[in-house]
Amino acid sequence: MKTEPRIIAVHKANRFQAHQYFTELMKKTERILNEEAKNNPLDFKNLSASALEDCSLKTIRYACNDTPFEAEKVMLISGQKFPDIVSNTYYGVEVKSTKADHWTSTGSSIVESTRDINVDDIFMLFGKLGGNIPEFRCRPYEEVLYDIAVTHSPRYLIDMELEKNRTIFDKMGTTYDELRKSPEAIDKVRRYYRNKAQAENKLEMPWWITADNVEISQPFNIKLWNTLPDYLKDELQVKCMILFPEALNPARSKTKYNQTTLWLCSYNQVVVRNIRDFYSAGGQITHVNGNSISPVPQVFNRIVKYSDRIKDALCNPSDELRKLIEDYNPQLLDGGNPYKKWLDICLVYAEKEGVPLEEWINNKPLFSFSKKQDDDL
Repeated sequence: MKTEPRIIAVHKANRFQAHQYFTELMKKTERILNEEAKNNPLDFKNLSASALEDCSLKTIRYACNDTPFEAEKVMLISGQKFPDIVSNTYYGVEVKSTKADHWTSTGSSIVESTRDINVDDIFMLFGKLGGNIPEFRCRPYEEVLYDIAVTHSPRYLIDMELEKNRTIFDKMGTTYDELRKSPEAIDKVRRYYRNKAQAENKLEMPWWITADNVEISQPFNIKLWNTLPDYLKDELQVKCMILFPEALNPARSKTKYNQTTLWLCSYNQVVVRNIRDFYSAGGQITHVNGNSISPVPQVFNRIVKYSDRIKDALCNPSDELRKLIEDYNPQLLDGGNPYKKWLDICLVYAEKEGVPLEEWINNKPLFSFSKKQDDDL
């Protein structure tokens, strides 16, 4: 008859004792990683996220010696399930890191829809790869989650230096297990942030988005466009023009701004009172380098103005931008040069207006404008 793994037997008999063994295993893992990082700092500084997961797996397996845990029962399941590593059925390790010299990062979704159903005890293994010497810390998962931010769904924010009784669960008056098991977890979070904003007399509205596919956190409260700093307006303008080029079509339409408006609100928590101003504010183009021309829609000035930034973004897209393009404008990634594909879309619009757009983009002429705003609706 097959003998049960030792830690599983302990788990069934005494979960508190089993948790103590798991805590000791993770402390041992932390100690080993810090010793190795001190001896080989450059190797650890250059670890990618996946390489760190592999390193963590090997270290945990090694640390299993002289413990109730069986090394061969420690498995890496990252990308398939949460958490990244499962040890001896019931124990999990979520691996996070930052290249910066601090102990904070964005964690996993509060929904935990991919959680391994057998795991009931999770530790956070966090690598701070910045600074002179990389460092590692291991703490119970629920003890390092201090707040919630939004990517496409609410995600925990991690602070490995978080003081006791300062977790998001303490603030909400609940526990990690209660929230993760609740069928109304999202409503509870939304309600918490709404009440918090009201208590602080802030004119903010909590929001939540649905698809969980982008790894960059956003504020939890909605803001007005005109309150944003100029650099952020420019960043968002570039993304909008890349993702939703239909808004660059000067032809009259009642729907061409819909996707832009919804994305700004749902993904970035930004409300624009008059989305047309994105593309038509400033009047029509009436002069090019001092020479009079038939009035041309303002949107072509915007295309010229942001074309270099758009080219840079598309020639070397960040992981976030690439995933956004996959969701909202996938034709740009259909082989070939993404910037050329984007430009070709704009050139079709320009040809209908008799605008030498490519020449303008290359030469960056000086435009003058009328006071009349485009009427494109």
